[in-house]
Amino acid sequence: MSKLGDIYNVPRGTAYLTTQQIITYTTYLIFYVALARVLRSEEVGQVSLLLAAQAAFVAITQLGLPSAATRYVSGNIGKNDRETAGAVARTILRLSTLIGAVGFAIAALVSPLVGPSVIGSSDAGTLLILTFLSGFLLDVILVYGAYFIGVGAYARNLYQNALYIPFSRGLGLLLAILGYRVTGIITGWVIGGLIAVLFSAYLWHGQLPEHASHPIRPLLAFSLPVFGSALITFGQQYGDITILQAIIGQLSTTGAYYLIVSSVSFLSVLWIPVTQALYPALSASHATGGTEAVSERLAVAFRLTNLAVLPLGAALAAIAPTAIELVYGPTYVSQAGIFAILALATIFTAQGAILTTSLQAVGRARQVLIVTFVSTVVGLLVVITTTRFVGTLGGALGRTVLSMGTVILARRSMGSSVKTHTENALPIAILLAVGVGGPLAIVDGLLIGHLSPFRRLPILLGVFALAFLAISRAFRIFRASDFGILKDAVPHRFHPQLRTIEHLIVGKRDDRPHG
Repeated sequence: MSKLGDIYNVPRGTAYLTTQQIITYTTYLIFYVALARVLRSEEVGQVSLLLAAQAAFVAITQLGLPSAATRYVSGNIGKNDRETAGAVARTILRLSTLIGAVGFAIAALVSPLVGPSVIGSSDAGTLLILTFLSGFLLDVILVYGAYFIGVGAYARNLYQNALYIPFSRGLGLLLAILGYRVTGIITGWVIGGLIAVLFSAYLWHGQLPEHASHPIRPLLAFSLPVFGSALITFGQQYGDITILQAIIGQLSTTGAYYLIVSSVSFLSVLWIPVTQALYPALSASHATGGTEAVSERLAVAFRLTNLAVLPLGAALAAIAPTAIELVYGPTYVSQAGIFAILALATIFTAQGAILTTSLQAVGRARQVLIVTFVSTVVGLLVVITTTRFVGTLGGALGRTVLSMGTVILARRSMGSSVKTHTENALPIAILLAVGVGGPLAIVDGLLIGHLSPFRRLPILLGVFALAFLAISRAFRIFRASDFGILKDAVPHRFHPQLRTIEHLIVGKRDDRPHG
């Protein structure tokens, strides 16, 4: 397992993928802010529809193949069978390219017919064709990204995305400024995608021997249930909003709800990188028959996730009115209760993401489909039955039930063969969440009405830091080994700063043996 630990360094991979998520979120924030200033409001609406069309194309044409690529490549590397891993990579790239090309051809034929009525412009057919072409290129980029994660080349995955996302969005904005408007935005996606494909192929060259092909049937047997689950997950993002709009019938109300949901989603930077880095490591461990090693990795993952997500979610929930007013203005402060519920529920979202990833890693793709389907149905039923009585709060309750259902069902699907350790460090995470959230809620309540949100923010940050440090040291919540994991994740030049933080939070006990 030490060899696998060297190949799949989960802490280092998490650091790389967290950097990638930060670059992605920052790029999109700048892109949308600039978009609103460069294009007219109706053109911004067109771009949002084209983004949805691209996302739908990718969701349909992927067929779950990137997930299959990561699992089968890492699983065969875990068994030291690089020839088969290379055969898997060769077959999936060819299959994905074929499916994407066929999908693009069909979409290109249909685009001129449906474009004008959907997009509402004379050149809508051309815009849709360019959008679907960018989706086809994105399919290939995602497959290469799955390869990089599958072989533990987390840094190359970072390089790939650090090129594609900023370049494609930045070039699109530049072309829009030069007068090409919406066509310039989409052209930037296409050119950026083409360059990213070529760069990805260059980074991948020579990573695995690709002289043979792999049977397609076992790959599809795994990927198709994952594909079904992905489509359901795609629908989750809009199911409650659609129901709310149908029942309430006020676009402004559901728009405000969507804005709050999108705001809370940025917390996913705390667990998405963990799941991405953990996936190949779990797959490789399971391929060698080491279910105990799988449990050990999950124990570490859940300890750190619980200690990170729950206290930060509680802190955001405690200062929900200030956070909303700071970002969106006083108009949306009435949504503070929904924001607080969704922020607290992120712990279930994080645990569910790790558990469903673990199910895929151990080859239980059908269980992932069942878990996703059942939890989604239950969550949407909650939205339907509660919205008439509590309004958009029913949407937040539905999302919470959906996340909790995913955790419960996924744990049962794992069975007794693999201990999930979802409760690892959960009691002390709750203690830390209460110890941090309580003082923040009290201070925020006292300051509201007396100071502007910008003046409240530094005070609240100070309260958070003091409460976090006091609770952590008083109850010895963190261990030196936790910082040992961080030291594995970050470059050596940052170790002195980490040691300073470690001494503040942990103290100097036990730090030498783990350092």
